[in-house]
Amino acid sequence: MRPTVDAEESRVNRERIAGIDIRTLPQDPSPPDMWQDQAACFGIDPDTFFPTSEDEAGPALAFCNACHIKQTCLAWALKNGERYGVWGGLTEQQRRRVVRYVA
Repeated sequence: MRPTVDAEESRVNRERIAGIDIRTLPQDPSPPDMWQDQAACFGIDPDTFFPTSEDEAGPALAFCNACHIKQTCLAWALKNGERYGVWGGLTEQQRRRVVRYVA
């Protein structure tokens, strides 16, 4: 038997996915060419951020976790439907879950 979930708990879960509070993401993020040079990933081999599997995403996620503009990067990826690669600390699969869950 599944435990019941009240409306408040459901709302909080819907707004906080994968450790990210969706409400805090920038509403209108600027394009990457405006902030890429400030990102922790700047100058790193781009192949690092396009792993062939979720299991290989660790190095990219480590850069993202140390990045101070991670939220802007994620907001850009979500707003523009970036389908491939690691953006803003989330893999392709994680972003698809966020989009499905929030939609």
